[in-house]
Amino acid sequence: MRSVAELPVPLLNSVTPMGGKIGTETEITIAGADLDEADALHFSHPGITATLKSPNHFAVKIAPEVPVGNYDVRVVGKLGVSNPRAFVAGDRPEITGTKAHDKAEAAVQMPMGSVFNGNVTAAASDFFKFPAKKGERVIIVCATKEIDSRMSPVLAVLDAAGREIESARKGGVLDFTAPSDGQFFATVHDLTFAGGPDYFYRLTISKGPHVEFIFPPAGAPGSKAAFTIYGRGLPGGKPANLSGGDKKPLEKLDVEIALPTVDDAAHKRFSRPMSAVDDGIFYSVKSADGSSNPVFIGFSTEPLSREVEPNNKPGQAQKISVPCEVAGQFYPAADVDCYAFDAKKGDVYWLEVYSHRTGRTTSPFLLVQREGTDIKEVYASDADPGGKKFSTLSNDPAFRFQAKDDGTYRVSVSDLFGATRSNPASTYRLVIRKETPDFRLVAVVEPPANAANKNDRAAAPRGVMLRSGETTAVRVIAIRRDGFNGAIELSATNLPEGVKCVPMKIADGKTEGVLLLTAGDKPAKNCSAIQIVGKAKIGDGEVQREASGGAVVWTVADYNIDAVPSRLTADFSIAVNGAEAAPIRIESAEDKVWQAAKDAKLDIPLVIKRSGEFKEALKLKAAGIAAVDAVKEIDVDAKASTATVSLDLKALKIPAGEHTIFLSTQTKGKYRGKDVATTIYSAPIRIAIQ
Repeated sequence: MRSVAELPVPLLNSVTPMGGKIGTETEITIAGADLDEADALHFSHPGITATLKSPNHFAVKIAPEVPVGNYDVRVVGKLGVSNPRAFVAGDRPEITGTKAHDKAEAAVQMPMGSVFNGNVTAAASDFFKFPAKKGERVIIVCATKEIDSRMSPVLAVLDAAGREIESARKGGVLDFTAPSDGQFFATVHDLTFAGGPDYFYRLTISKGPHVEFIFPPAGAPGSKAAFTIYGRGLPGGKPANLSGGDKKPLEKLDVEIALPTVDDAAHKRFSRPMSAVDDGIFYSVKSADGSSNPVFIGFSTEPLSREVEPNNKPGQAQKISVPCEVAGQFYPAADVDCYAFDAKKGDVYWLEVYSHRTGRTTSPFLLVQREGTDIKEVYASDADPGGKKFSTLSNDPAFRFQAKDDGTYRVSVSDLFGATRSNPASTYRLVIRKETPDFRLVAVVEPPANAANKNDRAAAPRGVMLRSGETTAVRVIAIRRDGFNGAIELSATNLPEGVKCVPMKIADGKTEGVLLLTAGDKPAKNCSAIQIVGKAKIGDGEVQREASGGAVVWTVADYNIDAVPSRLTADFSIAVNGAEAAPIRIESAEDKVWQAAKDAKLDIPLVIKRSGEFKEALKLKAAGIAAVDAVKEIDVDAKASTATVSLDLKALKIPAGEHTIFLSTQTKGKYRGKDVATTIYSAPIRIAIQ
């Protein structure tokens, strides 16, 4: 962990309760660190609003028009805006725990179809009681990871004498059929019996509905399409003659769903970082007793068909016309699905599977053949544009196929670990498309580098705070598709008053870049969602993509040892406050584009302003384009108020055109009497090489 504190921004650890019923007002309590003068909550849906009642205590209204679902909430205070936490807008009655209920005699009475908000204590289970009649099916769901909790839930049902009848040790869902009329107990605890304020949960006891999966798992955007929902307690559901992973019978329900267009604001991406490439929507089944858990429906990009069994052997290969998408299932155990398509010599297609990225516990494998001869075995790539701090790795394979001859080719799809499991929820989409270079972006808030320890490997939740005159850097990750390697120009829109952003680039072939946000003198206090946009020339046209937001969920001391919990966010929010000045402000002496010939030397004078007790000597490192990485660090005396960055353009081989560079430095000082360390960024410096 870090031995020296950073400049503080609010840290939101928990919101209690973690949700509320649509159309009502609920009172919530927030907990975290550096919540000085927290006076507002920022929700990712405008229909959810909050009023401060007392320190760290808010009244939250959820408007009737807010759809059921998970939203982001952030705390706004004197020190900026916090990291996000999930807040659920539901349509069932809500109960919030106020007393210990770790014994059967203290069990909370749960009306059927209600939700309980609580957190477990270490080495203990929470108890609930509910009535059921013989043969009645009861679905008990414990939401944890999907609401940003540290908890891994274990569920059990006990009879009146305390004997265990059913249990679920993973997945947070227990499907229970009452063996007799009577009162039953439900218990919940963490898998390792950990507990505390960060181990919060939402427990629902109802007759359903609960969705296991949807088929097909995708549909054409802007269309009305037929789908089949598979789950438990589905209104009007019929026996599906299938069992879930817990061997309990599933029901099915045929529905028609109108999908929005790709450009419609209603579309979302699955919350996993790896899923930033997949557009779609979340869909819930409605019933008189409440809505189901959401299921993700992806947007298909090619004509979509379904697998037709039997297609398990090469001689049974299902004939398809490319380009296309095929929806299938890795089911039953050891299932192999074979498809055949015709291609002409020189035809280029990309073959890709979407399964793991949509929440399935699968590891797809592709085998491409022609006339019984293997052409390519395709496994998941080990490329990870997000890196260990925000991993975008997935098990889904992709392959550039080029036909060497006219003929019929065969592709087999299977799950590498499917021989040991038989789960109909293991759905996939096989996409065979013409080469379509493209990209997706994720903007991630990260703590500044540790000035006190360059070997620090911590990752932590973080919000964005801009003080007067301050510049901050936002990391932007590029996930490239179909061989696209061109430059991506980054910019930001919907900026608060007093904040500006100079366009910057992700260079050719690179998977990340930075975007600098700079606050002017004494900007008004504000918190708002901004849009970070990337533009690139692809072929004869220009492609524009808006970045998804990304956030670390919980602190990890060493990302080389432990995986960093992270997710996509519903928006990307920043806060500004001119009440405080940036600890050190670095900018060029003139706000202009600095021009020079490509073989000249360019000297750019800098102005350095210090606030408070940040009085160390500085070492300024140039960045922004690859060419300036070779520039020697600039030493700045502790008392100096000016410096110069000198660029030997001929030696650096900076290409002609306009570029944006910046300087960064790590330093220490005192903030409110405490030793702190931080990274300082200069305002962007624009240069034009002729």
